Amino acid sequence: MKLLLSIFLAASLSLPLSAGAEPMEVTVTPSTIETQSHQYYYYNFGSVRVNWSQYADIYLRNTGHEPLYVRGVYISGAAFWAWSQCPNYLYPGQSCLTRVEFRPWYEGYFNGALRFAFPNGSIVVELYGWGVRW
Repeated sequence: MKLLLSIFLAASLSLPLSAGAEPMEVTVTPSTIETQSHQYYYYNFGSVRVNWSQYADIYLRNTGHEPLYVRGVYISGAAFWAWSQCPNYLYPGQSCLTRVEFRPWYEGYFNGALRFAFPNGSIVVELYGWGVRW
């Protein structure tokens, strides 16, 4: 009985606390930001167990021919956290990673937004997810 309990504990402790979702790439050219002002994307985390987490990697890529000034990367929403390695200037062909984490603490619907700010506009990734109990 103790052997079964220790095997169960070892197996449950080896399970990942967060699972990564498919990465998302957002491409931008400096001239597009200037003409469109704002661009919107959507990312749905789906159902995530309460008090667990799931992350998504979002890549920002400059597909233009001139450097892109990134004023900041901002996250909003009660159950969302973000870590970004985007520099102030994103040069042509360069990309940077922002990891967004969804951690619901109760059962129900959550929404938030990840915003990449530029001098003449922004890119907004609307975030959605459900906290569920299993």
